[in-house]
Amino acid sequence: MKKTDVCPCGSSKIYQDCCQRFWASQQTAQTAEELMRSRYTAFVLEKAQYLVDTHHPDHRQADELKALKKSFKHTQWLGLEVMDKEQGQANDHTGIVEFKAHFKSLGKNHVLHERSQFVKEQGKWFYTTGTIYQ
Repeated sequence: MKKTDVCPCGSSKIYQDCCQRFWASQQTAQTAEELMRSRYTAFVLEKAQYLVDTHHPDHRQADELKALKKSFKHTQWLGLEVMDKEQGQANDHTGIVEFKAHFKSLGKNHVLHERSQFVKEQGKWFYTTGTIYQ
């Protein structure tokens, strides 16, 4: 992906001004939605370490990095729709983002519809858990 391409996260922003800054310059997301969008882009671009680093340590699996890398081989991400978001006040350290992520796996199109929960600790947002809708 070129820096001047539109970011895969669906923000309509240029990649270098959007999600690229989180792994290129070590900036951190300012909101739960921004983190969720950057995590989606990390799936698209196969940035497994970023996905592990932004997953809250209390909720990570022991073999998460390996499992992510394996999943990349069979998944093509096609688009993201943010359905709803709940961000607390400035001093609130929780956020929720509901989204639909469209993807193709093993030749079939799928939609992941999830309501993700996030927490902010020491100035950094982390994904914690999500409720998946059928």
